[in-house]
Amino acid sequence: MIAGHFSGFGLLNAVHNDAIKAILAFAAFDLLLYVWHRICHNVDMLWVFHRVHHNDPYLNVSTAFRLHFVEVLLTNSLKALLIVLLGIDQKLVLSIEAVSTVFIMFHHANISFRLERVLGLVIIVPYMHRTHHSTERSEHDSNYGAVFSIWDRMFGSFLEVEPKKVGINGHSPQDLIDLIRFGLGFDIPAPLQPVNLDLDVMIAEAAYYKAEKRNFRPGDDMRDWLEAKAEILNQVYGKNRKRLDNQWNWWNSFLSHC
Repeated sequence: MIAGHFSGFGLLNAVHNDAIKAILAFAAFDLLLYVWHRICHNVDMLWVFHRVHHNDPYLNVSTAFRLHFVEVLLTNSLKALLIVLLGIDQKLVLSIEAVSTVFIMFHHANISFRLERVLGLVIIVPYMHRTHHSTERSEHDSNYGAVFSIWDRMFGSFLEVEPKKVGINGHSPQDLIDLIRFGLGFDIPAPLQPVNLDLDVMIAEAAYYKAEKRNFRPGDDMRDWLEAKAEILNQVYGKNRKRLDNQWNWWNSFLSHC
């Protein structure tokens, strides 16, 4: 829509060769994505949105589309301004978007191939973008390019390192709602992991210590066991086991009168 209204104006209207206009427009879009991407890494307020893209622990083609909606809105707003500035038409805009998307999907792919480093002299290839998705900030603050690698080489952000791990450090959510909240600055706590407890062993050890305190006096075996069981269940389950504890109290009362 914007391209349709402003295609008659803009800097590139002075260029009459369509091929040259397309190349210049494509390069301008790619430079914009490079600069914007770099800003998102260096401005904390923007990194909050962009970290949603980086929190994928398994880098693959789908990672290219893991974007917070606020970042998408901001990116498209900048693209709209560039469209007005350049004065390019809808067909060229759609072509640039389609080609850029293919390149972005490509460099997020979990692949490697012969001559990858040679191709990387011109465009961003998977091994370069894996570095960008490293968990280490000293590594992921690099290789910002979307299509051409020339921008990183020109502006000193190119880095060749094989990351030990991709994603972000600390807990990061993977479901849609928590990802949206995560991108708005909310810290999502890690889910509690189930702990396997061998209650029989715990009760047996507690009963042993009780018996030891009583100098292993004969006849107290059942009391030791029941007291130990009540205490362990209370420690593990808390107040929710009061009713269960009461079931053992009458045994203790009964045994104390024996």
